[in-house]
Amino acid sequence: MINMKFNKPTYLVLGLAFAFMLACEPAEEQPNDLAAPVIDPAEGSDHIEPENGEDYGVNSDHMHVRFSVEDLSGIGQVRVNVHANFDGHSHARVSNTFARLDINNIYSPTAENPDFRFPEGSTRINIDASSSDIYWAGTNSTLSGPVIAGSYDVGIEATDIFGNQTGYADGSSYIATIQIRTPYAPAVSISNLHDGELEAAAGMPLEVQGTVSRTEHELSSAITFLWIRLAEEGDDHGHDDDGHNHRVADEDFYDKMWGSSAWIDEGNGPDLPHNEMLDLSKILTGDDAIIVPAGEDHLDLIIRAEDSNGNTTEEIFTIHVE
Repeated sequence: MINMKFNKPTYLVLGLAFAFMLACEPAEEQPNDLAAPVIDPAEGSDHIEPENGEDYGVNSDHMHVRFSVEDLSGIGQVRVNVHANFDGHSHARVSNTFARLDINNIYSPTAENPDFRFPEGSTRINIDASSSDIYWAGTNSTLSGPVIAGSYDVGIEATDIFGNQTGYADGSSYIATIQIRTPYAPAVSISNLHDGELEAAAGMPLEVQGTVSRTEHELSSAITFLWIRLAEEGDDHGHDDDGHNHRVADEDFYDKMWGSSAWIDEGNGPDLPHNEMLDLSKILTGDDAIIVPAGEDHLDLIIRAEDSNGNTTEEIFTIHVE
């Protein structure tokens, strides 16, 4: 048996040699990709779906979701989120018969839903199949009951394999506000439109002939809240950065509420004169008349109504000022 003995200098030499070997090994490359993925329309399309401002009528039961994502380093995950923007964090309790559309679909190589999976290392994915559609009614709906009518936000976010994520602040994430209308939500109607607009004269009361009423649908319920505003044409109409509607006063020429809102903070006003049908020509008189401001060519009249089940209807009418 050979008895090998090493003195301290020998250990020192071996240690230095080992350290030299480690130093010679190539260092692990650090990613220099700091760019977030790019969200664009799906192939063959000139816009992302749903489009901002999309209005789904009373006979609609779903929305198309169509887009593409590209990242040269590789896409890690894509999230499609749908949530109501008609509540002001009030966490209102409404009838258990109805449900808000609340969707959080995750697309990734390991997605739980096989329809949302894409190959690992993909640098571009194209989402344009019917499996990405979102239903709120009919046999394909995932809701526990009829959808609550109102305004919803649809967001698309993407993250690459290095964790670079799109954001709403810089516009790299996609956001669209849509309206879901139902046959049981309050009906808003104006009868004195001319070529689709209300006509008005500066300094004079705005003449509005129309009604806000419940419908004949079996799920329709009493009117509990009415909010009427006059704003600059094309204004943001109170859509805050947090994605929820709140009361806006300073920017509007007219801002009045009646009844009590289930969703909006500070959404209260005098009692409604009726809970079945409201005559706008009688409501907008006297101290509540809308006086048309000077210096404006076009304005927006925004009428929002809620029923006792939390269903919301918002209509915007253009006013032509002579």
